[in-house]
Amino acid sequence: MRRDAGFTLAELVIVIVVVSIAGLLLAGVFREAVGTYRFVDVQSDLLQQARYAEERVSRELRRVRDRASVTTAESRTFAFVDTDAAPVAVSWDGTKGSRLLYTKNGVAQTLAAGVDSLAFAYFRENGSAAAPVVAPSGTDIRRVTVYLRLAKGGQTVATLGAAALRSL
Repeated sequence: MRRDAGFTLAELVIVIVVVSIAGLLLAGVFREAVGTYRFVDVQSDLLQQARYAEERVSRELRRVRDRASVTTAESRTFAFVDTDAAPVAVSWDGTKGSRLLYTKNGVAQTLAAGVDSLAFAYFRENGSAAAPVVAPSGTDIRRVTVYLRLAKGGQTVATLGAAALRSL
């Protein structure tokens, strides 16, 4: 008898098993690539927000009219009168995941969302720590540093910035 051209059942089963294994391997690689993309996307978003907020805060700190214009200098809030005689405040309420607020003339806007930590540190002319200010009065604060950490989806990004106040 002449054998008809075609595949045997055993050959088909072997091909199906090999293709299935290759498909599972490719699905794993694809799943890993998607997870990496999501991680990088979240990390990039957090970094962009953190850099913007840190740069904006540093820029605003350079606009303090003079050291006597500082009205509040605490660990999570810095308020002052700027060179345009406008009251300005940068603050965080201390709740993880809440917003970093920038308020000028009573109008608040969000600088960053998902704030995990914010800390202002104050230094004198000689580099030693300056005392916080809680009421309008003269201050010996010369330099302000800002530590900001944002968190989202189990990932965090931190920035550190500093600005010197006017010595007028």
